[in-house]
This record gives sequence, structure tokens and C-alpha cells, in this order.
Amino acid sequence: MAIDATIGGTSSDSYVTVAQADSYHADHLYATTWTTTSSKQETALKMATRLLDERVSWSGSVAATTQALRWPRSNAYTEDNILISSSVIPQAIINATSELARHLINSDLTVDTEGKGIKSLDVDTISLEFDKSDSRDVLPQIVIEMLRGYGSINSRSKFGTVAVIRS
Repeated sequence: MAIDATIGGTSSDSYVTVAQADSYHADHLYATTWTTTSSKQETALKMATRLLDERVSWSGSVAATTQALRWPRSNAYTEDNILISSSVIPQAIINATSELARHLINSDLTVDTEGKGIKSLDVDTISLEFDKSDSRDVLPQIVIEMLRGYGSINSRSKFGTVAVIRS
């Protein structure tokens, strides 16, 4: 099914078109994953959009109650405190969605990883203990950094939030 990146659309399923993501990746040093997997690009953009909407409490409020996605927003501001038009998707959101889509094509970020979160290792008796609270985040750190100022990232456990603040 074709991607629908209509801003504020009632059936939109992505913040980004493939052409916009191609433009983002044109100047990316590690774009090979994106440029060599055209068959997965639309699905990755849709999934990236969905993950961002699930994990981020965006600033402002939805521009219209009929829109399918959580952007565009009303009363949202850039990191420079400039009001974002309620009829656009900010370039930072487009870039972050494109970046996350490339990461999703490269690996399944939604699966729990084995071996992550080693809490301690005792070589004398060869004992290994895992810290169950230490798990890989679905959102790569670079994507979180790209979203600073646009909302708060909900923790994976959904028991709290981490403020995303531009410095």
C-alpha cells in the first residue's frame, strides 16, 4: 500500500515521503542501508512514524481532531522559541523520522537483546548477572537528540518520562 504523508490527513501513515527521506540521506555518510533497500523504505517510514508517535509526548496539541498522526501541532515551538505553523511538519521531525527509518531497516530495534545489561561478572567463580532494568531503547540516541525541544521521550517501561531539552 502506498505511503500517505499528507500533512494533517485523516489517513496519513508517515511524516515523510520516500523522496524527502532520499533527500535527507543524500548527504548522509552512512546512507547505503537506505539507498540499497528501496523495497523496505515505505514500510520503514511508516514504522518510524508510528514508533515516534508512541514514544514521544509532543509539545503543543494536535492541530485537528481528525488528523491520523500527532503532527501537525498547534502551539508548538522550535528550539529557538519560534512558533511552528500548524500546517507543517518541522524539518527536525522529517529528519528524525528518516534517520529512524534507516536504523529500522538496518536492524530490528523492537526486539529485546540478549546480553544487554550485564550488571556484574565474577571471574573467580565465573558468575554472570544481568540487570533487567538495562535494555536497549527502540529510539537510537541520535534520533532522541534530533528531537530535543519538540517533546518528551516516554521511557520504554511507560513508568516515566525523560525531558528532551535543547542546550
